[in-house]
Amino acid sequence: MAGRPRYTEAQLQEYFDRISLPAHRRLLSIASLSAAEQLSHLQILFKHQLVKVPFENLTQHYSWHRVVDVSPRHLFKKIVHQPGRGGYCMEANSFFHTVLLSLGYDAYMAGARVYDSSTGRYGGFSHCVNIVTIDGTRYMLDGAFGANGPTAPVPLRVDDAGEGPELPQISPARMRLRHEPIPQQVNQDCRVWIYQFHTGAEGADWAPIYCFVDIEFILEDIHVMNLSPWRSPTVFFTRRIIMTRFTTDREQVPAEDGGAGPRSADEEAVSEGRIDGAIILFEDTLKWRRNGETRLQIKFNSEEERVEALERYFGIVLDEEDRDAIRGTVSEIGGGL
Repeated sequence: MAGRPRYTEAQLQEYFDRISLPAHRRLLSIASLSAAEQLSHLQILFKHQLVKVPFENLTQHYSWHRVVDVSPRHLFKKIVHQPGRGGYCMEANSFFHTVLLSLGYDAYMAGARVYDSSTGRYGGFSHCVNIVTIDGTRYMLDGAFGANGPTAPVPLRVDDAGEGPELPQISPARMRLRHEPIPQQVNQDCRVWIYQFHTGAEGADWAPIYCFVDIEFILEDIHVMNLSPWRSPTVFFTRRIIMTRFTTDREQVPAEDGGAGPRSADEEAVSEGRIDGAIILFEDTLKWRRNGETRLQIKFNSEEERVEALERYFGIVLDEEDRDAIRGTVSEIGGGL
């Protein structure tokens, strides 16, 4: 079996600092844990990852180089050494994959196809998820999709009809898996895993979000897949800024006209809190939704206001060179092409 990159014990300690993991949770190996303890620890790590490491594509807009490097060494430098930073799926999920391997989890990555509700079709492989096996049961983890993504490990377990158990997402929303073919397939005997989301609203239907396959995607696959969100002129990542980080019930919503923002949640807010919402920044608008309701909404009128919000709600401080890199581009507020 070919070796995969691992982070050192010193690097893992830095990562624990970055995600505000309490001292008594800082295990460098899960080898001595029972299966139940391994799952519990995985759930804790995943919650800290969701709250502290956002889904974001700032490198494509606020950097002079615009290079999205998905190598484990670079991802560690970007995510751990730059407070508040995260990445899109190929970055954040790849990074978390290396963390899981370094701790001793039985983990691999799988490719995913995102569903387009406007066409009713799945796109090509442009997303990735982690699959972790504990005591014979596999779990899907995705920390880089956005507010509709899973908030806990999802077991790859279905009934005879191919339907998985309904699990709580952010109340009142729910999530589940189905194991079945998608309509685009020629071979309808070939099943894939479909992640579905339900808003919790009365009369709403289950919505497919993406499907993923059972086979392992190696690092070379991730590098090839990364070219689509990074460089393709047809994807929104190259034209629009998007960020999401999950929040807990221990974080306070400030008034729009004043008060310090949550920046990045502290140790108590993450470890003691329950995920109850998400802060979403899309182009020139920021929303904080909690338990299915919008608690805060801000529209930016200038680049300065958006940069200030990055620090106030995500704890991200951009240097002058990176702030200026967006000038004259289509994603700049109040300017652009």
